Amino acid sequence: MLGTGDIGLHSSCTPCNKGRRQGQGTSSFLSHTQSHPQRNELSWKDIINALSLVNMVLGLFSIFCSCSRKSHCASWMILVSFLLDTAIRAMTRHVSICSKSGAELNDFAVFTTFGLASALLLGVNGLLNRFLTIIYVSATSLRLCFYSAGVPFAYKGLPCPYASCVLASTSLLTKGNSFILCCMASLMILFMIDQSYYPHDAVLESENWKKVIFMGGVFMLFFSPLSVTAFYCLVWSLSYIFFPDALWGKAACLRRWH
Repeated sequence: MLGTGDIGLHSSCTPCNKGRRQGQGTSSFLSHTQSHPQRNELSWKDIINALSLVNMVLGLFSIFCSCSRKSHCASWMILVSFLLDTAIRAMTRHVSICSKSGAELNDFAVFTTFGLASALLLGVNGLLNRFLTIIYVSATSLRLCFYSAGVPFAYKGLPCPYASCVLASTSLLTKGNSFILCCMASLMILFMIDQSYYPHDAVLESENWKKVIFMGGVFMLFFSPLSVTAFYCLVWSLSYIFFPDALWGKAACLRRWH
């Protein structure tokens, strides 16, 4: 005679139950396998959002340094943000992840760092400096809100990070000379509100020499004198501003089209 425990053991060993358990194992394996891309997507999205948040925090620290009259520290943080923003844009294009919250966070970080923080490098002592600070922030806002290119692999108007890199480098090289900074800021404002097209630089996604330039900037930022780093970043930014297609755009665009 079979007891209660024996009945349970016998019923669990029937072919029907074996098939049921195998089906459940297969379905759980498939669901586990299918969840991997979603997990990877979420992890990349979290990394990009975290880097955007770091970028915004650097901008806030730069603002605090400018208010404390430590322009060299404020400029250094903007240069760090410039390199970080290059990596964020490369990761976003590579993963092709676009979420509304992530885009809003990145836009807010760009406005904080490359708008407010960069404008405050001009100072607020004189009337001209205050006026240019307001105009620079307004130009950054217009550039972010209304200047969509409508052309693949191109921006309309100079991207804000390059304008900020020029200002931060100039501030370090001139030790915060107000007149030179005002002249450079006026030039950057004109470039940002201009209707000209600038290519996606694709520093980390195209030729090796562009990657070398990026890694050189990272190395020099942390291991070289600030004046040398500032000159390096200034030449880099000006080459993009004045020779956008010849140096930074053509090969990357053609490769993506093909």
